[in-house]
Amino acid sequence: MVLLNALIFSNAAVQKIVDLSGLADLATIVNNGTMSILSIVVCYNIGANLATHYVRSGKVNDPAFSAVHAGILSLATMFILMPVTSTVTLANGKTAEATGVFLQSLTSSSGLATAMLAALISTELFIRFTKFEKIRIKMPEGVPPAVATSFNSLVPEVLVVLIFAIFVFILNVTTGLNVPQLIDLAIQTPLKSFVLSVPGTLFLQFFSDFLWVFGMHGSSILAPVRQAPLLQAIQENMAAFSAGHAIPNIITEPFTNAFGLIGGGGCILPLVIAILWASWRKDQRQVTKLGLTTCFFNITEPVMFGLPVVMNPIFMIPCAIMPSINLVIAYFATSLGLISKTVAAAPWITPPVIQSFLATGGDY
Repeated sequence: MVLLNALIFSNAAVQKIVDLSGLADLATIVNNGTMSILSIVVCYNIGANLATHYVRSGKVNDPAFSAVHAGILSLATMFILMPVTSTVTLANGKTAEATGVFLQSLTSSSGLATAMLAALISTELFIRFTKFEKIRIKMPEGVPPAVATSFNSLVPEVLVVLIFAIFVFILNVTTGLNVPQLIDLAIQTPLKSFVLSVPGTLFLQFFSDFLWVFGMHGSSILAPVRQAPLLQAIQENMAAFSAGHAIPNIITEPFTNAFGLIGGGGCILPLVIAILWASWRKDQRQVTKLGLTTCFFNITEPVMFGLPVVMNPIFMIPCAIMPSINLVIAYFATSLGLISKTVAAAPWITPPVIQSFLATGGDY
């Protein structure tokens, strides 16, 4: 819907033919139920998946500990950490104190750091309290097992909730800060400043591709460091675009995908084209013919491991440095206004060039 808003609803060229600007609110309505609840979805899934992992690995074997309980407990602690009194901007531009409200900025990607910490810490505490036999509630023999299980999970959950609540209370009384503010000061702001800076982006991109040439999926390995700030950056751009404000960020996740990783990790598509165009080696041409289709969708593994690029002393060097060079060129082109800033999160499997067009909101 944000993409439709950029390409059609708010597009000046389209408005000369037919005015569809009234439909721009559709993008906002859809965004409210998708990107704006991202932290809630992530929080539940981290807690549930971490619990599932512990159960499947055999580290926890107790019916009182389940994925659903862990997921809901993660959500409970996340909302405990979030303030319900905040300063908001009214429609007339003035500010006021609102209470009884969870801000959208904390339920969207901006609140991912709070969501992740709440899910990880609450689930780990839940596991440890579940193992304490002394805090179990002894039920009479005639009580159905399902009821007994529910009561056995109750005490660990209450303890986790109390720990979070007491921490929030003490923090607020002693410092006047809430937890998202504390996380922002201690973690999120420094991390975001690093990830969204040119040196930080180039370092992380080079390190990601350096890992790739040794057979390790650099993008996945660095995702915990990069993903939250990059997601927050594109959401800020999307919100600014929807509101008709200046787009704040050049570096976003769609920016790095569209301009840095042409054909996937290591910028492999140009290599495939070069081999099909100029190489006389039958083995290389055969592998690249098979990998050409996947590279059009930014999937590099068939060529990365089949050619191979991994551990290949000739191909390793351009694979490690080309994406960073691409990002430098794209950054300066965007800074000079030759390319629009990214305002839409095109899926990473979108073919190169088309992905750039969509991510920049239809900038030819």
